[in-house]
Amino acid sequence: MQSMNIVSHRLRTPAAPRPAQAGFTLLESLIAIVVFAIAVLGMIGAQASGAQVTSDARYRTEAAAAADELLARMQIASPATVVADFTTGGALFDLWLQDRVQADAVGLPAGDATVEFASVAGDPLTVRIVISWVPPRHRVRDGSGAISAMTDTRRHVTVSALYN
Repeated sequence: MQSMNIVSHRLRTPAAPRPAQAGFTLLESLIAIVVFAIAVLGMIGAQASGAQVTSDARYRTEAAAAADELLARMQIASPATVVADFTTGGALFDLWLQDRVQADAVGLPAGDATVEFASVAGDPLTVRIVISWVPPRHRVRDGSGAISAMTDTRRHVTVSALYN
């Protein structure tokens, strides 16, 4: 028996052409990075908006507390002198305004207040307290789309009857 040498030859076929998707992974990566960047910018915008709302709520709470404090001072004051002492420009009003509304550490930014006394609906003495302030670094877009500082004054109004 003869040994048969079978030599197998492997035929080389030419390399398959590259698919038409060559470089597509790079394009997908770039698009994913852009989408991620837009999402991050959106989250930053939401954070800034949330901080602004929180700041505004803090100032509203501070104004309400200051008005309540002034009402408490009026309630314990002498009914004979309460109008003279606590009307806008009165001695005790000015003291409260400087110590509570305009103080550096506890006051409101650009804070101011007015007090008016009247007789309303049969109540012998009704007081109206208006506390105003301008939020710091509050920015808005004007009609042309330009960003400018907000000059809108915020107000808190309290109306209460004294000595009831």
